[in-house]
Amino acid sequence: MKNLGICALMPHPPIMIPEIGKGELDKIKNTVTAVEEAARRIKDFNPQTIVLMTPHGPAFEDAVSISVHPRLKGNFSSFGVPDVSLGFETDSLLVRHILKKADRLGVNIVELTDDMAKNYRLKLELDHGALVPLYYLHKAGFKGQLVHISVGMLSYEEMYTFGKAVQGAIGMVDKRVAVIASGDLSHRLTPDAPAGYSPKAAEFDRQVMEAVENVNIKSLLEIDRDLVEAAGECGLRPIFFLMGIVGGLKATGENLSYEGPFGVGYGVSLINVTK
Repeated sequence: MKNLGICALMPHPPIMIPEIGKGELDKIKNTVTAVEEAARRIKDFNPQTIVLMTPHGPAFEDAVSISVHPRLKGNFSSFGVPDVSLGFETDSLLVRHILKKADRLGVNIVELTDDMAKNYRLKLELDHGALVPLYYLHKAGFKGQLVHISVGMLSYEEMYTFGKAVQGAIGMVDKRVAVIASGDLSHRLTPDAPAGYSPKAAEFDRQVMEAVENVNIKSLLEIDRDLVEAAGECGLRPIFFLMGIVGGLKATGENLSYEGPFGVGYGVSLINVTK
């Protein structure tokens, strides 16, 4: 699939942003270095559009959601640095194809419009799950368009099917597209972790990273649900989406880094699509 060449799993701790993390950045230097490398390699592919799924945008129980505004922007004011802001044009053509393909495959999808935002009291700005990876992509020189998708609380199988829908939509447009799954792994790696401690957390992260590197959807589906529950993660549904994006294609995975210095697992992986 010539117009889909590269995909990535990227974490999104705001502390990765130098203006926020400052001296703490040293504690996750492996992650920062890996994300910079991933961003550079994505830029080398020269995508015209990036499709990004975040777990921290507006989330619905029975649907994924997609931003339809012509221009998307956001900043890190919630983390004390409003001056660090980013803005991108929406790839409206690709959005339309995604809506059609999702409908055809029976995946519920919500268009995030002004009326929808007012009715549900939603923010239409880019969330930190999108902004952190985009910060590094922008820094690497990406200036193209964006498709911003927010995770829904659908089954893992439905998230995979939605990924297949987006794969089909990408095949309908004559442009190079890269796909990012934004997600952190377990939030319970250490006794001082933000969501408490679970002795099973590290095993969950190990299994997920291995499955991503092997591009193995079967291994992901076989992860024990108790293990998933114990992990307290936010990245599994975006990863299932990513697996759907490359489902049926010839693809090779590469883990660039993994660490969990703050009790949260940060994994950086690239998946190269060869055909």
